[in-house]
Amino acid sequence: MTESYVIKMPQLSDTMTEGVLVSWEKEIGEFIERGTVVATVETDKAIMDVEVFREGYLSGPQLPVDGVVAVGEPIAYLVAEAEQVVSTEADSSPKPAPEVDEPPKFEPAGASKPKTRIPAMPEGATPAPHPSHTRATPYARQLAGAHGIDLAGVKGSGSADVIVAADVVSGEGAKGMTRRIFKLPGAGRPMDSMEKAIAHNMEYSLSMPLFRATVHVDPSRLVAAAKKQGSSVTVALAKATALAIEEHPKINSVYQHEDRILEREQIDVGLAVATEGMGLVVPVLRDTSHRDIADLSAAWIDLVERARIKRLKPEEYSNPTFVISNMGMLGVAYFDAIPSPGTSAILAIATTGPQGMPVTITADHRIVNGADAARFLNTFKERVEHPETWISGSGGDGTVPTPKKSPKAPLPLEGDWDYDVVVIGAGPGGEDCARELVEHGLKVALINDSPLPGGECLWRGCIPSKTWRAAADRIRDRVHDARLGVEGTAPTALSWKTLEATRRQLLQSRGEMALKADKGMKIKFIQGHARFADEHHVEVVTAGNSDDPFSRTQPGSNSPSQKISFAGAVIATGAPPFIPPIPGAQEGLREGGVLTSDTVWGLEQIPKRLAVIGGGAIGVEMAQIFQDFGSEVLLLEAQDRLLAEVEPEVGKLLAGVLNADPRLTVQTSTKVQAISGQPGAMEVSFDDGEGASHRLEVDHVIMATGKRPHLEPLALDQAGVATENGAIRVDAQCTTSKPHIFAVGDVIGGLMLAHTAAQQGRVAAATILGEAHAYELEKDCGVIFTRPQAAFVGLSLVQAKERGIDAAEVKMPIRIDAKAMISNETEGLIKIVADKDSHRIIGVHFLADHADTLIGEAVMMVAGNMTLEQVARAIHPHPTQTEMFGEMARRLLSRLRRTQRR
Repeated sequence: MTESYVIKMPQLSDTMTEGVLVSWEKEIGEFIERGTVVATVETDKAIMDVEVFREGYLSGPQLPVDGVVAVGEPIAYLVAEAEQVVSTEADSSPKPAPEVDEPPKFEPAGASKPKTRIPAMPEGATPAPHPSHTRATPYARQLAGAHGIDLAGVKGSGSADVIVAADVVSGEGAKGMTRRIFKLPGAGRPMDSMEKAIAHNMEYSLSMPLFRATVHVDPSRLVAAAKKQGSSVTVALAKATALAIEEHPKINSVYQHEDRILEREQIDVGLAVATEGMGLVVPVLRDTSHRDIADLSAAWIDLVERARIKRLKPEEYSNPTFVISNMGMLGVAYFDAIPSPGTSAILAIATTGPQGMPVTITADHRIVNGADAARFLNTFKERVEHPETWISGSGGDGTVPTPKKSPKAPLPLEGDWDYDVVVIGAGPGGEDCARELVEHGLKVALINDSPLPGGECLWRGCIPSKTWRAAADRIRDRVHDARLGVEGTAPTALSWKTLEATRRQLLQSRGEMALKADKGMKIKFIQGHARFADEHHVEVVTAGNSDDPFSRTQPGSNSPSQKISFAGAVIATGAPPFIPPIPGAQEGLREGGVLTSDTVWGLEQIPKRLAVIGGGAIGVEMAQIFQDFGSEVLLLEAQDRLLAEVEPEVGKLLAGVLNADPRLTVQTSTKVQAISGQPGAMEVSFDDGEGASHRLEVDHVIMATGKRPHLEPLALDQAGVATENGAIRVDAQCTTSKPHIFAVGDVIGGLMLAHTAAQQGRVAAATILGEAHAYELEKDCGVIFTRPQAAFVGLSLVQAKERGIDAAEVKMPIRIDAKAMISNETEGLIKIVADKDSHRIIGVHFLADHADTLIGEAVMMVAGNMTLEQVARAIHPHPTQTEMFGEMARRLLSRLRRTQRR
């Protein structure tokens, strides 16, 4: 090396424009070998090593410690011989750009000139700094300094784009781009490089058209789950954010000058970290959506440790695609943040308050609109409040088919209790819960008001009504036999006595089977009515006990009781029929002319004329069953449509199908005024949808107006269990206001379905055991056993949009299906609802014969977060109606692709 080699200030990040010399690791005159670190410099985010890949003697002029120079400027030299070494320090003061005088412009003689309006110059004004993009005349700088105008936003009109005085005071375009510099008394200290980088980033961000939106999130399950995993809550929030961005990828895009959008596949989440003397640093977790929590946590610990000693590499803190600022850790009740350059949005997380944890997104309106932000926030909320679906995950799509970890600690069982858990009610919810618990070794008592388990479903609901439905189906199907050449099967005759004997034998058999199974699993079955004595004791009253499992019993008053202690309890007592305050309804119930889902099973013969009040699941099933049995039936519904729980078009089409039955009439928007008469000679007075009054004589009236929990006998106040709107209040784990007492099924309101109660029972058991589980209403399902059957799983299009999901639907009429045409079961349709962005199937809706079988695949689609692509590519057997799923998925995919191309 004959000439000296210049050691320059390196550019260590995209935003770095200058650096500070922190330390010299080698002395002037030392011989430097290749790969030697000679100094450390401070960038805008970290302290970095300066490594030299030449040999020679370290020489001056040398930048002093704390000296500042621009990127590319010399900080020292290498020379070939020791004799060439210079020991002097370099000048580290900023070098101003050369000033130029305003050059004259050529103008024709006599040209008109506008009057120049130059503001008066204050005494002692300081000239504005040189702009970085061009030069400025001394007078222009002096004017800008005097009037607080930043020359960085001013366009020069002089020769070679030099800024002249007229540009500073011009009312043309440049004025709108300038920003005011407020002069303050006193001498401020220079900013260090990090402070300057943050200030410049924030100034850039203020040029974005920003808006804000806030939701409140319950983070308790995420916090508990993260702690159980041994991971940081911050990392868990980052993972939840990335999974939400996957479903709403627009949040990961960014505006690119001029008028372009940069769409990025990889999600890199930056997380602001407070450091001593450095302000906020934002280390970045790369590819957050595809890494599991353990990997992210380990990476995060390392990043934070090195960030606090300024040892981050540029690639570890630069270019996030999304940023989270969690000032909730500092007790801040509410704030919003500003997106940094290169991102379109930032999430501000405040401390948890009475409404939950405020989460505010600030977004660039050029990329993200209000609906996008709302959908993203709702998905983020869902991920945080249901971490069991992903926090144990293996990356990829962030979901786990079977949750393995619990966000809640197991129920403490320490103490001298009679039972670990007491379950009150042996219907589907209580029995499933008790069985789950004993399978894990807990000592469980199952208290039931009937001698046999089964609850509403077995004795007064699902099973007896479907027995009647099976008989009605046989009658209905025989009408179509002749079409296929099967003769002599119609007309049919129904033996009511035989049907009722079959129904009772079936129920008795299933009840005895269930009791045998419970006892075999070592569940202590206790018959009686339970009421709380306090939050760890129940009293079991046995005076009202009966040997008849078919009838609902009532607790005896002031009767002897058995007191039982427990560590935890589960309430699963169901809900009896609700009788609205219609004049004559209660009298008719007592005398037997008015029937409910409790008492209709006592009919000794098929009524010739029947009125059914209520167009929910029980009402429409009973109305059509008795129509098929030969009764003349009038179905009255107060609302303007049947079956409020099903998809609107399905409900509307079903009403038309029911009205087409020869002996069934459906009237909606009605008001029942009174009920009177005796069994066999009842009269119903009602107003129709037009306001006209009617009177109808019938044999019986079935009151199918829903169910409501009966809570008073439980004495919930003794245990401190809170209620809301007539039901027990619970969270997604079915936990009541007392953390060791749970409630499931009809007693908590919502969908009053047997499988819903059973799922909630399993959720309660899992939570007691310390395992992850949560009831998800948006993935629940139901079947109404009419002909054709109405069914649903997941969300309708309307429900999806109410939740901020940009969804689309596809539907197909049953009449085009080959299997349906063969069996002449062509009424109805099937719909699939999917998220437009992720293509995830979020709902499937049916009006179809055999929907009770078809819905099984639909349940797996929604529960398994399956996409349209997965269903479209699956092989469905032919000829079956399941083929329609694949065809509909392909149709919707095609439509979404066409829409996207536009």
